[in-house]
Amino acid sequence: MIPETSKSRTVEAPNLEADDTDLDRRWSLIRAALTISRPLGAVSAVFALSALAGYFGSIETLYRPIADGPATNPLTAMTFLFLGSGVALGRGRYSIWLQRILGGAGLVLTTTVLLDASIGTDISKTFMLFQDRVLQDLAQGKSNGMGINSAFFLLLASLALTLNSLHKIYFAQAAAFLAGGIPMISLAGYAYGFEQFYGQMSLVTATAGVALSVATLSMTAHHGALKAVLSPYIGGSIARVQVFLGIIVPFIVGFLIIKTLVNSGEGDFLGIYVVAISWFIIVLVCASAVVQEKVDSKRRIAEKKLLFVAMNDPLTLLPNRRKFFEVGEREIARRKRTGADLSVLMIDIDHFKKVNDTAGHAMGDHILHNLAKVLADSLRAIDLAGRLGGEEFAVLLPDTSSAGAQRVAEKIRTNIEAMPIEEWTDIYGPITVSIGCAVADQNSGLTEILSAADDALYKAKEQGRNRVAVSE
Repeated sequence: MIPETSKSRTVEAPNLEADDTDLDRRWSLIRAALTISRPLGAVSAVFALSALAGYFGSIETLYRPIADGPATNPLTAMTFLFLGSGVALGRGRYSIWLQRILGGAGLVLTTTVLLDASIGTDISKTFMLFQDRVLQDLAQGKSNGMGINSAFFLLLASLALTLNSLHKIYFAQAAAFLAGGIPMISLAGYAYGFEQFYGQMSLVTATAGVALSVATLSMTAHHGALKAVLSPYIGGSIARVQVFLGIIVPFIVGFLIIKTLVNSGEGDFLGIYVVAISWFIIVLVCASAVVQEKVDSKRRIAEKKLLFVAMNDPLTLLPNRRKFFEVGEREIARRKRTGADLSVLMIDIDHFKKVNDTAGHAMGDHILHNLAKVLADSLRAIDLAGRLGGEEFAVLLPDTSSAGAQRVAEKIRTNIEAMPIEEWTDIYGPITVSIGCAVADQNSGLTEILSAADDALYKAKEQGRNRVAVSE
């Protein structure tokens, strides 16, 4: 029975699904989305503090920016403060628990408002700050309350924050996406001049609402539909164009139509229609992007597997002859361009036929696999070891002089000699290698350097094996 191989930090099969789980440098849009979530959360919290400061200092403009228009109710401002602060906390160890608390507080406040509206209770007043100021506004006939739209939007945003803190990312993303449609309808109403669209939602609430919904949605950018839309691949590029057009075109067309119909009284629901169409288009785009991203992801993984198989030896996982020569030619070109040193090692296992004849090919494969790990662990990150065939290996040593190459070769030789192979070295003695070194000159090609290193290798074998020889 062949024993388990020892651990190695270098020669390992690559994670072929890494680009679907890690945010590498190509996924810059996702990193940007995750980055802006906290500032946007802070922006919505600042809007809330501004509104509360308006109540505290009797500065009506801060919570009612349009004279005699809708106001941001203290309960609305409190909920924004909770949720915006929760998003701004990020993903620290203790932030998750604070997000659950703040998200839960938002759920309580918005639920009480919805209960009051549906069954006629006054539970929400228990939590309301500045009640005297609110009652004074109401007595003067001014609007000041958390409307159903605002309450439902903030309920969804609270749910999104809470679910995200509980790592229910896909549900959090869906809640944040749905929440964003409500303040956008209100902003469309302000843009189109239709009071029916924004109702009791003030401009402050609508603006902060968009910031908060984008912030909570951005927190989930590394998953689901949003990841597909922000993907650096073709599916994401197409989706982003479609999303942009799906928002801009209906809004522009809707604005032009409304300007035509506003005096006829027939455009009351056109703004809602435009936003609904935009959202419908976005849903379709996101769905297609998810499907396309899944298909493209499988294609990328398959391509990586094919490339790995084409360029690496399946037994040792080291680069094969094809890849070694491809990299070697690049290093030769760089050496001729810059004049940097370049050395090559040729390595051959001593009496390897004895292993196969004595213990079988399974033991031979086991020795080759372990030797490859020791070889790779003996090199720098910029060096390249490859299996050229059978028991023959080669090493490229960029920026390495003859003396440096001899030191590396000696290190490799002693490390392999010390390599334990259960059921072989404990019975028959250590595995040894002979190594030939050669250094490139200004006119050398890769074939010439390998030939020189091969000549040195045979010289090492003639001198008794288990030694390093240098090309003259």
